[in-house]
Amino acid sequence: MFVCAGGEYETSLLRHSAISYKSIPAGKYRRYGRGKLREIIDIKTQSQNATDLFKTVKGYAYSRKIIKQFKPDVIFIKGGYVGLPVGLAAAHLGIPYVIHESDVVMGKANKILSKRASAIAVSFPISAYQDADQNKLFFTGNPVRPEYYISADQGAKSFNKQKPNIMIFAGSQGAEAINSVVFENIELLTKNFNILHIAGRQGVERARFMRHRLPLEQKRCYEPHGFLTEEMIAAYHWSDIVVARGGMNSLSEIAALSKPAIIIPLPSSTNNHQLKNAQYLARQGAVRLLMQDQLHGVRLANELSKLSGDPSSMNYLASTVHKFFKPKASISLAKVILSVASDNKGSLA
Repeated sequence: MFVCAGGEYETSLLRHSAISYKSIPAGKYRRYGRGKLREIIDIKTQSQNATDLFKTVKGYAYSRKIIKQFKPDVIFIKGGYVGLPVGLAAAHLGIPYVIHESDVVMGKANKILSKRASAIAVSFPISAYQDADQNKLFFTGNPVRPEYYISADQGAKSFNKQKPNIMIFAGSQGAEAINSVVFENIELLTKNFNILHIAGRQGVERARFMRHRLPLEQKRCYEPHGFLTEEMIAAYHWSDIVVARGGMNSLSEIAALSKPAIIIPLPSSTNNHQLKNAQYLARQGAVRLLMQDQLHGVRLANELSKLSGDPSSMNYLASTVHKFFKPKASISLAKVILSVASDNKGSLA
């Protein structure tokens, strides 16, 4: 039984699968890193938080009903605001649950749920989580779809291989700061590199317009997309260097495919998790870190030129980041969940 917030994207996927699902109300707690006083006096933010608190209370009631009807042996919670009411209901009903933390620092929901969790699966080595109960931690890694590390498909555009191939991944929604730097320096970048630019839904139209304005020879060196699905694996294989945010899914894919990467995390005031993920990997020599407040076209072009012109650094980044990939992450995670379920069955017997 899959419990979700009932969003259009996830329910469309679930409808085409064999998985039963239920939707519940759930709310976020908004924090924008502007300081406690400014956030307290922000009426709009506080009003939204109050509304979403009510949603979470309703979600707790819905979750209790679902749990009583479905009678699970164990509940798996991936983190995030939807899992919070489910986990609280499970704790009060005496149903064991396992949580998985993708990032190197725990999110708000997982911090709350970790106190009553039977097990906590994590994506980074256990030593990275000093504030968590070490006895509950299991280093499973972050699951990546098998085709990312089994497929040897190299079927992406070749462009002009006299230049390094760079994939700039601004996310499915489009990271405005990254997109702006690409647009403002598109002639400089396409002069030196072949650019595959995933500009997101919000940036793709401007990306296409910018390509239209380029000289013919440089048009051939710039390929904009809103987002990629099945083609994403081929895009990774094509890339010599990946430029991306610090989300754990992107980092896991980069690790799986051993790609040298420059990571530009969201600023800490917006998403502290991305920054911490990137800092952790950068300290291990697995990625290059470029802060958003230091991001401009010439700096990005220089970083790409230095890295692409240094094969030993490229190889070192590729081999080091791959060490953080756990190909059996999903199996390890399943074993933890099944072990907790088995213990629960034993206690019930």
